[in-house]
Amino acid sequence: MKKRGGDAGVLSIPPPGFIKPCLPKLVDRTPNGESWVHEIKHDGYRLAVRVADGNVQLLTRRGLDWTSRFPLVHQAAQLLAASSAYIDGEVVIEGDNGVSDWVTLHACASAGRCPHATLWAFDLLFLNGRDLRRIPLIERKQMLADLIGPQPAGIHYVEYLQGNGPTIFTHACALGLEGVVSKCLDSQYRSGNTVTWVKSKCEQRGQFIIAGFIPNSANGRAVGALVLAEKAGDDDLKLAGRVGTGWTTKTAVELVDALQMIEQSAPPLTLPKQSYRNVRWVQPLVSVDVAFRGRTGEGLLRHPSYKKIVHVDRARRRPRP
Repeated sequence: MKKRGGDAGVLSIPPPGFIKPCLPKLVDRTPNGESWVHEIKHDGYRLAVRVADGNVQLLTRRGLDWTSRFPLVHQAAQLLAASSAYIDGEVVIEGDNGVSDWVTLHACASAGRCPHATLWAFDLLFLNGRDLRRIPLIERKQMLADLIGPQPAGIHYVEYLQGNGPTIFTHACALGLEGVVSKCLDSQYRSGNTVTWVKSKCEQRGQFIIAGFIPNSANGRAVGALVLAEKAGDDDLKLAGRVGTGWTTKTAVELVDALQMIEQSAPPLTLPKQSYRNVRWVQPLVSVDVAFRGRTGEGLLRHPSYKKIVHVDRARRRPRP
């Protein structure tokens, strides 16, 4: 292990056992102006690196100790030249295209070990006995960059951009990234919700075919979820997942009224192994506009939200048996 730094002869005060993370507010538009800096939003798990008394802990946003799950991050943290430190960041697994692969990360974290996960560090809250939370963000970022330096694989410094926030956000979405986190450059670090950190999430839109619906458990006359499909050839369909949000109470009832008129006994597509219980299958005639934020490894929509019906293929409708 590399010997940690610090002023000789000065007692190093360890950081708190756990610091609740600062949580950015979700906004519809990325802020603009020179008082804001912008960072790429990584799609992973919030993770803190706590260094104290020669020990390294990796803590989740709720304070759980996940040190053993991310060995590459742990090894890199052991090489930091600090007697004590507390780093805030996001642990991710990058896919072949360089974009965060949340599905793979979730699977290996659930299994208990992610040997290839790395940390993208964006803030430094404590260093060598000094609490940094009250000094401006831009100074904390510089100290963090100096601390990480040319580290081996495991911990990376999150760079920031200043300038036109909306343009930066547009470029991030074009690259297939999850979004942007914007921060007041002179902000202090405050645990919990804050308005000095905001996040803008990239949203994709697409048209999908309703293959079935699941009635609402509390009101059988309203829809609880729609099973979605998309074309996989001239006549074949493949599963795109399910959507269970985005409609009003009135629309939820109207959807059931319309879909039950085109019900059929069998699914209109081949289903994967997972069970789709309580689904009432329909003729694949209704296309809907759905917003979503990426795909899972199986190609299913992530965080989908219903927007509206865009097409009904009445010409192909078959009479109910």
